[in-house]
Amino acid sequence: MEYRWIEEIENFNRISGGWDRALASSESPNPFLLSDFVKVWWMHFKESSLLRVLVIYDGNTIVGGIPLYLKRCGNVYGFARVLSYVGGAAANYTEPLYGSPRVKMLTLIEEALAGRQDWDVLYLSDIRDCNRLIEECRNRPHGSRNTMRLIQDHVNWGVDMSAGLTQYLDTISWKLKKDLRAKRKHILKSLGDISLKEISGPEEIGKYFDVYTGFSRSAFTGRGRRSSFEDGRYASFLKDLMIVMDKGGRLAAYVLFAGDRIMAVSFGYRSDKGYDWVLTSFDYELKYFRPGYILMEEQLKRIYDRGGTYCNMYGHERFFKDQWSNDQSPLIKLFLIRRTLRGGCYSAINGAENALRSNPVMVRLARRLKRA
Repeated sequence: MEYRWIEEIENFNRISGGWDRALASSESPNPFLLSDFVKVWWMHFKESSLLRVLVIYDGNTIVGGIPLYLKRCGNVYGFARVLSYVGGAAANYTEPLYGSPRVKMLTLIEEALAGRQDWDVLYLSDIRDCNRLIEECRNRPHGSRNTMRLIQDHVNWGVDMSAGLTQYLDTISWKLKKDLRAKRKHILKSLGDISLKEISGPEEIGKYFDVYTGFSRSAFTGRGRRSSFEDGRYASFLKDLMIVMDKGGRLAAYVLFAGDRIMAVSFGYRSDKGYDWVLTSFDYELKYFRPGYILMEEQLKRIYDRGGTYCNMYGHERFFKDQWSNDQSPLIKLFLIRRTLRGGCYSAINGAENALRSNPVMVRLARRLKRA
């Protein structure tokens, strides 16, 4: 096995076909490893980051890799130089590409990093517990040149309908089922028939993405929070990504109507099992009607009718995920910390932050202060 660092997007463009072929043959499909995802993100964030894509070769064939970028933290983290996964918060999984069962990714990552002096921390925020990288981390020999920390403080949420849609819906809470029936009656009486429209093509995707961002900003403002889509660059990146994913036949996007009124908008990726939920928002003025819940129910019906048995809601923010999910699995944060002064400062500060987050009293106090 050999490795190469790619630091210019033009060079990544040249190998993107081989990269995607390796991903297609991998054991764990991951939309956040697609070359389109890397290229669209870089188009919007290249001004503030340095590209660092590690590519693993077996002869002339790509068999693995991981897309990273390098960015210097501020003084709060001791100006540490941190390698993170391309895509930032938009990458719901931050896992390497395993294109061959012979690839030992952790060994290759550490070997490749040993030849660089421009980094202090490698941080991967969302690795599935079943991913091979976690197994390699747990079997890593003592005395390695870098400090490693694995933290499990969040989960992946999913809806498993493999036993049947009716059987799954029987498992959701009686209160939720009652609420859904009541809201549907109110919607029919006040707004009109409920319908779910699938959208496609650059014009429709662009139009309804703008509706989505408006809904998101209003909903977050109404809850005293700030939407990520207040950041115009982030919104433009995701809009372009949705259009590219749709062009490649990988997007499933829906609009929920009540009569002629848009209640909610959803964007997701098509998967072998069904649907990977990416972005969902609703008209905050209609919050009484629970549009997000109605959208979820309609989407599950559509997914199942098309032969899908799984809806992946990914991790982090719960919103209403725990009311629907019947399948939770751990997500792991990985820190690989170089033994430098900046690396040590980052490790100490990050450790203190994690300790505070695990203290429910401190979490409640922080939320009150933020609202204030």
